[in-house]
Amino acid sequence: MKMKMMYYCRLTAFATALALLALAPNGVRSEEAKEKAPLKQNPWVLKKDKDGIKVFIRNVEGIDFKEFLGVIVIDEPLEKVEALMNDVPNQVNWMCDMIESRVIKSDPVNPIQYNVITAPMVSNRDVIIQTRVVRSPGKIVRYFKGITLDSVPPRKGIVRMPKMTGLWTFERIGAKQTRVTYQNLADPGGSLPSGLVNMTVLKQPFVTLKGMREQLKKR
Repeated sequence: MKMKMMYYCRLTAFATALALLALAPNGVRSEEAKEKAPLKQNPWVLKKDKDGIKVFIRNVEGIDFKEFLGVIVIDEPLEKVEALMNDVPNQVNWMCDMIESRVIKSDPVNPIQYNVITAPMVSNRDVIIQTRVVRSPGKIVRYFKGITLDSVPPRKGIVRMPKMTGLWTFERIGAKQTRVTYQNLADPGGSLPSGLVNMTVLKQPFVTLKGMREQLKKR
């Protein structure tokens, strides 16, 4: 009788373990899916249409700062536009409020750079940007995000931006015409009120895309 009871207990434990193993993958997938689920995004709203540049903004659920999207068609070939983007030190001459830009890792697919952005009346901001370059015929997409690196610690007097995500898209629409799209969602960090930051969100894409067009004319 005792042997039968021990056998029954072991059989029950084994069956329970199998049931838990069967359930575990589903639970893990659910948690992973939850973590990787994209933030709920609202439709884009056109807020500025001037000098051939369109700027859209939208709210993103769970984030106080607005996301922007700028679009321009530039009368330059795609290759020339890409070459300008790859000239990292020169970005200070056309990107809005950029005062320092340098290469940390030179790579055609996964480059990393360091940027410092001036912020009037408050501390300057900096961010380490990692980019993933995806190419297809007539199109280049540059997905970028802010990252942390032990080799590039925060600097005294400069606030490290806790969040930066976005993308650049270059699309060939003619032999000497490229559609450029610039999308960005960022948290400037520090104690800046989101309302104040959102009041200036139209400036960043408009000035940057206009600067890109003017810089390309000089090359």
